[in-house]
Amino acid sequence: MKKVLHKNSKPHKILDAVLISGGILVISLVSPLSGALLTKSLIKLYFKKKKFIKEKFLRDLKRLQERKLADYRVLSDGKIKVVLTQRGKEKLLVYDFDKLNIKRSQWDGKWRLIVFDVPDYQKRARDALREKLKNLDFYQIQKSVYITPYQCENEIDFICSVFDLDRNHVLIFETSKFEGEEKLKHYFRL
Repeated sequence: MKKVLHKNSKPHKILDAVLISGGILVISLVSPLSGALLTKSLIKLYFKKKKFIKEKFLRDLKRLQERKLADYRVLSDGKIKVVLTQRGKEKLLVYDFDKLNIKRSQWDGKWRLIVFDVPDYQKRARDALREKLKNLDFYQIQKSVYITPYQCENEIDFICSVFDLDRNHVLIFETSKFEGEEKLKHYFRL
């Protein structure tokens, strides 16, 4: 039976905290609420009736270690050093991808036209890119041409890295005007 790491589960939050801290996190078991706010919010998940449930925390760490998502060891001073593995980073990358969205800030008057010509040997990645752009509420003009009024270069870079697409096959053009833009202003409620 394949073990699933559920989003927002305690083990997932441990991985998130380790990733945010730069891949290594040291937590004191003697005084678990001392330290950074990030650590405090993570450790508070393991408190019950104002008592730190150390066994549950260690059990979740052990599960992450068994699945090769994180590695940990108890140091001589009573602290635990948690290190995110490459596999753990990849797992979190997938979750970040699922949470990806385009920030809908004040429109700057520019349109971003995303045009891609992905080779046939990467058909699955091309189809996944197309689906992700639709999910992010890009407007499809043609099969491989999408448009949005919002800045999206970082998000497109991230999507390309997840699907292992050569960024040269996915282009972003900026324009301030084009024929038929009134329809899209209405679509995007601008």
